[in-house]
Amino acid sequence: MEWWKTTFRTAIGDIGAVTLVMSPWNDPIPITRAWCLWEILSALDQPHVKFRIRFPRSMRTVFFESIVQNPDHVLSALSNIQAEKAEAFLKDDLDMIFEAIRSTVGFRQMNSHVNEQLREWYVKTAVEIADEVMLMADSRKDDVMDQKMKVARMQHQVGSLLADFGDHDGAINHFQKALVINRATVGEDHPNTAHAYNRLGLLYDLKADFDKALDHLQRGLACQVKILGTDHADTATTYNNLGLVYNHKGDQEQALENYYKALAIVEKKFGQDHLETAPIHSNIGSIYDSRGQLDDAMTCYSRTLKIVEKALGENHPEVATPCNLVGLIYQKKGDLNKAMEYFQRCIIILEKTVGENHPQTAMCLGNLGLLYQNQGDVENALQYSLRALTIEEHILGSQHPSTATSYNNLGLLYRQKGEIDKALEFYNHALEIRRKVLGEDSAATANSYNNIGAAHQSAGALDLAIYNFERGLTIQEKLLGLNHVDVATSYNNIGTLHQAQSNLDSALQYFQKALNIWEQVLGKGHLETAMTYNNMGMIYYRKGDVGHALECLRQFSEILEKHFGPQHPQVIATKQGIEKLQEEQQALIRERQANQMQKNDARELLDKESLRERQGQERVDLMLAKTANTDEEPHGGASNASNDCNLVRTDISSSAKQRQGASKEKDGENICCQLM
Repeated sequence: MEWWKTTFRTAIGDIGAVTLVMSPWNDPIPITRAWCLWEILSALDQPHVKFRIRFPRSMRTVFFESIVQNPDHVLSALSNIQAEKAEAFLKDDLDMIFEAIRSTVGFRQMNSHVNEQLREWYVKTAVEIADEVMLMADSRKDDVMDQKMKVARMQHQVGSLLADFGDHDGAINHFQKALVINRATVGEDHPNTAHAYNRLGLLYDLKADFDKALDHLQRGLACQVKILGTDHADTATTYNNLGLVYNHKGDQEQALENYYKALAIVEKKFGQDHLETAPIHSNIGSIYDSRGQLDDAMTCYSRTLKIVEKALGENHPEVATPCNLVGLIYQKKGDLNKAMEYFQRCIIILEKTVGENHPQTAMCLGNLGLLYQNQGDVENALQYSLRALTIEEHILGSQHPSTATSYNNLGLLYRQKGEIDKALEFYNHALEIRRKVLGEDSAATANSYNNIGAAHQSAGALDLAIYNFERGLTIQEKLLGLNHVDVATSYNNIGTLHQAQSNLDSALQYFQKALNIWEQVLGKGHLETAMTYNNMGMIYYRKGDVGHALECLRQFSEILEKHFGPQHPQVIATKQGIEKLQEEQQALIRERQANQMQKNDARELLDKESLRERQGQERVDLMLAKTANTDEEPHGGASNASNDCNLVRTDISSSAKQRQGASKEKDGENICCQLM
């Protein structure tokens, strides 16, 4: 084994170059031989060694014809790369090479290394051939329409290949070339031109440039209506695609309107149970799903599944997608055993048809991992999520949006385990991919910021959490507008953080914004609406506003009871909490009433004292007036009388109790004294 690690590897380094001959292009023989794989790895592991991929010219033609026929052939070819299944003439050699792989990079990394090189080479070669053919066609003097149309189709298929690998900008470039050729040869009003508009619209949708997406789809729709009519299947496809974009933009009513237009056309043309109706039912189900109308979503997804099973058979790979969706609804409804049944069926179908190393298989494995996470089985969740990541890195590469999703899900699992540093590592990796591939202003990038914020929140770093949530919110508001459910979720999250920091007024503002959206978009009886009422009730209680707290908690209780029934533990607990608050409110009311009565009694007493003081003052003034008008008294007596009057006035002014206790006789005595 040491010979393979040292002598053989050193020899590769001394030679300085390794060439992989791709024959046949979709399952090259060297990839199936263990010693060839080790040679490839030895080359890739030494930066100075040149690694080249070549194939015979005849194979080059076969490769490109396969791409033009179906770009998915490349995905199938990449899924065949499995170093652990390689063979060797001598078993001892095979064992030594396998042990060398295990003790160095491992089979997973080995497959990723090889696939990364092959994937880049497949795409680069396809683009080169397409551009060569286009240049040759442009240089021809005779303008042969068939040749031009063939070039347009090549550009179209290469665009599809690039889109499969997440290179949306590269895909747009090739579809635009196809569009230019189509418009120049067959004109604006042609099915091929309309199809190019459609593909560009869907790509702009993936880049979250919804205005450009809608513009291209509406141009394609105008072509189709003009040349094919309003009842054509292609017209229905464009209505369906418009629905997708409106849904992603957050305009669910427009999305449903377009979905139902598409469904009406297809059902009229082919019948209610035709295969073409299946994806439309699925898309309508996604609207109900996002609104929390799980029974309606289940109806749509189940119908999709039955239609596909009837048309293609129960074990066809296209059955996997609706099967997966039905499982997700069972998961959301809390029936995890039923969800498990559908996810496992999905995986079995895909492993038997497209293979273990297919992106669709990875998607179902990832969902199964999340299901285990919901069950609290983090170890199994990690196992399936890592399998999904391995496949996606293997087939799609480390910079694909689907790979980013798996990194994101693993971050979620490590956060649940309490390993925040590891969670942040995976979350940041997902963010890096999404910013690079999808752009800063994509919904997926916003989601990554929110997840990073949640991880910081779990670690108690609330300022960092708010910072990341606000970055995500800024993208969402720009992308989706101010009335989208994802925006409401961000408002709710930021409100929760302000609540934790005791910034109650700020928390209440964010919760109120969330509530306005939930009620407008999802309705007053939705569970999200209920949870926001609960949050606001807690804030009002902490602020001492028991009345508003009760009002919010009653709304929360009513919605819960509607969804889960009166005997649900949460409903019972909420009603008990409301009863305690009502008792507290009554106690506060009684206390306030008692305080008010005391205040009223005190005010009445002060009013009486004030009245008596005024009455006493009036009597004094009267006596003074009488004294001033008496001329019979001598000069000295007048002076003494004046002094006596001052003494009397001082006595009257100085004691409220004496004023209250003075009788008519006392008043008379004062007057007699003054007249002496």
